[in-house]
Amino acid sequence: MSRINFDSNEELEFDLEEGDFIIHIKADGEVGKVCMPEMNSAVQNSNGYKKLLDMIDILKPGSKKDFIEYHEKQRKGSLH
Repeated sequence: MSRINFDSNEELEFDLEEGDFIIHIKADGEVGKVCMPEMNSAVQNSNGYKKLLDMIDILKPGSKKDFIEYHEKQRKGSLH
């Protein structure tokens, strides 16, 4: 498993780029929010999205399936 290095300071700055994902984990270990770009086929086929799904499923088992089902329903709803 890769090690994540993070320097904590009073001001947190994120150098976000288009297509980046953020997982907010609360102090108690619960997933607070998942921030992601607008969902489209490029995002759904990206390595970042696949890793996001794997990560949230580790943090909250079953959530990968829930995310996929939710976005599939959203996509089908926008086609009508």
